[in-house]
Amino acid sequence: MTNTMCQRIVLASAITAAVFGAAACSSGTPSVSKKDVESQIVEKMTGADGKKADSVTCPDNLAGQKGAEVNCTMKVGDKTSTVNVTVTSVEGENVKFDMVQTIDKDQVAKQISEELGQQFGTKPETLTCPENLKGTPGATLRCELKDSGQTYGVTVTVNKVDGSDVNYGFKVDDKPAS
Repeated sequence: MTNTMCQRIVLASAITAAVFGAAACSSGTPSVSKKDVESQIVEKMTGADGKKADSVTCPDNLAGQKGAEVNCTMKVGDKTSTVNVTVTSVEGENVKFDMVQTIDKDQVAKQISEELGQQFGTKPETLTCPENLKGTPGATLRCELKDSGQTYGVTVTVNKVDGSDVNYGFKVDDKPAS
């Protein structure tokens, strides 16, 4: 079964930033301070209404290694969202990274569960997702549905992003996990 949903999030398109990282003392590996990451988010990302963030908090520095990630919290007005920051390349001390807002994992699970409830007259016993869904076309997330003693995988895929609208679909595996 394949379904499509549309979710509005406080979203700016994926944005790339380049920052010169400070070399870590022991390893020589560059990193971007959480303060620099926070300021890039404030400078480049906006809410759905076009307003800049009131505040951004990142838990750690961003390691200067391709694929390294940090999830930061952005507050715009009374709305709080998560911004995923991922390193795309490192050239010497120059660290480039993408910033994209995400849809909360619990919100994704709740919406899929409600959609299944509407289709079949009853919601699954549980539906959980391990992480937030990145608001970029082609992003995927693998969730788990449990019902009547059976466990099924659920693949969630972002089909389209248009402004603050994130259109995603989901497919429940045909057979339960072994």
